[in-house]
Amino acid sequence: MDDPTRASLPDSDPAPPVPESIKPDDALPDEDLSPLPPEYQAVVRRLRTEVDRATTALDRLEAENERLRRRVAKLKQRPAVHPDTTPLVLDDDPAALRDRISAFIEAIDTCLENGADVSTNTPSSPDSS
Repeated sequence: MDDPTRASLPDSDPAPPVPESIKPDDALPDEDLSPLPPEYQAVVRRLRTEVDRATTALDRLEAENERLRRRVAKLKQRPAVHPDTTPLVLDDDPAALRDRISAFIEAIDTCLENGADVSTNTPSSPDSS
């Protein structure tokens, strides 16, 4: 617990998913509410709507939680990077990247070789004032 950022993370296993046997079955027709007084029927319908919304949100959050769990597992497999280093990851083909860098170096060399001639003719040089 030396790291204050880890103090809020639980160390236990995540809760198991809700079994299908206790999840509501969408195919069931609405229960007959006629035995209830009319004022309670509206309340029960509203509560059922809220429960349905909460169930939908819970399903969405469980899916997001699983996606994040897989992402964390994938990130844990990466090698650790020390804070005093800068990792360099290139998606380019190494040979193509080498050719591009070589072209840049040649362009810079050309500019430097011709730089003495160009700098004396430019109006931005200090001697031209």
